[in-house]
Amino acid sequence: MKNIFLLVAAFIVLTTAYGQNTKLVIKFAGKIEDPNYNSVAIVNDNGFKKIFELSAENDFSDTLTIPNKGMYTFSDGRESTVIYLAKDYDIYLTLNTKEFDETIKYTGKGSGNNNFLAQKYLINEREIGDGYALYGADEKAFLEKQKNVDKQYFDLLKELKDQEFIDYQSKEILYNSFLAISSYKTYHRYITKDMSFEISQEFLKPLLSLDFNNETDYVNFKSYKQLVNANYLRGINDKNKIEQTLKNVCAIKSDKIKNGVINEILSSKLDVSNENVTLLYNTFIKVCNDKFYTDEFTSRYNVIKKLLKGQPSPKFAFKDVNDKLVKLDDLKGKYVYIDVWATWCSPCLGEIPYLKKLEEDYHEKNIAFVSISVDNLKAYDKWKQMVADKNLKGYQLFADKSWQSDFVQGYKIMGIPTFILIDTNGNIVSASAMRPSNPELRALFDSLLK
Repeated sequence: MKNIFLLVAAFIVLTTAYGQNTKLVIKFAGKIEDPNYNSVAIVNDNGFKKIFELSAENDFSDTLTIPNKGMYTFSDGRESTVIYLAKDYDIYLTLNTKEFDETIKYTGKGSGNNNFLAQKYLINEREIGDGYALYGADEKAFLEKQKNVDKQYFDLLKELKDQEFIDYQSKEILYNSFLAISSYKTYHRYITKDMSFEISQEFLKPLLSLDFNNETDYVNFKSYKQLVNANYLRGINDKNKIEQTLKNVCAIKSDKIKNGVINEILSSKLDVSNENVTLLYNTFIKVCNDKFYTDEFTSRYNVIKKLLKGQPSPKFAFKDVNDKLVKLDDLKGKYVYIDVWATWCSPCLGEIPYLKKLEEDYHEKNIAFVSISVDNLKAYDKWKQMVADKNLKGYQLFADKSWQSDFVQGYKIMGIPTFILIDTNGNIVSASAMRPSNPELRALFDSLLK
């Protein structure tokens, strides 16, 4: 799928059921023009999978027994679409893989609901596209566009007769619209590169009507779950509101919502990139009386605190392109800016021009630029050739055991690119430093190197 904002700007592919049933038998058939493979499949996130073999004429026909009615994913092996399945459905699907989404058409029992889903995606693709025009617009234009898209969705719903499906989709459209509003500031900043942008209080008014304590919707709607989590994370982001926010979290009556929110805080905020992580941990231990959660917070924090500002950095000793061993200790007396990357990583490659410019501009300053590749050993020659082709400067090092290298493991690196800044004494300035493309990084360098 092409849209990086799809999760907030369009429907979300759900595998959660509307209701719980057992052994629902569905008849499913179709014809695939220009197939990529000799089979198609229906799957969900909970492990369900049904493969349909294509005939010589690219037809398929079979029955499937699903665990419950709801949303599933239909895939031809390259592209996919959401499909709704319920008791006694007898669906016939046609599509051409050359224009996958545009040619999807259903007939038979259950076709109305599924044609709605197909058209819903096309509306999103036509009206919102990659999301840049929508989230790059000002508040008024954004709301007008979102309102227009929602109207088109609701107009399509009027043609359906399945009231349960209509009710579900109506809620989903509403929650997705609210989620788009909730996410607007983050995406607008990203698109416009204006990190000082703030939304008006008027803009957030639609969110005031939301009930954040609906356990059923928290389980059944990913968009609602994201809204609830985001509601609490906004308070976590403000150090003046952390204590009250955590009190509210610990007072959530629904165990499912509380567990989901706390897990979100653990995964996204109890992190070395959060400058308030120690305050967050200490406050949670103070206000939460549930040992299960406090033990988990303590376990995670004990790992993180070793990577906080001022702590000794994990060491490295890797060979460069000339097979010379370079150690972190060799660079003491200088600030060290480290890029952990790989030749196959597109975001990593996207940062290279900015990194090269940084190295050029700070060449005479007291800072060493180190790039550590986590490519596997089979890609060693490719890495070496890329260093030469792109004329990469600084210290170009190859991690001895890729992701299992002591340095990578020491920093708990789970994804790349990762940037690290170490001070002149070998202590951590940031285990999650700003990227070279972030203009604020230069301001940080200037303040440290003055």
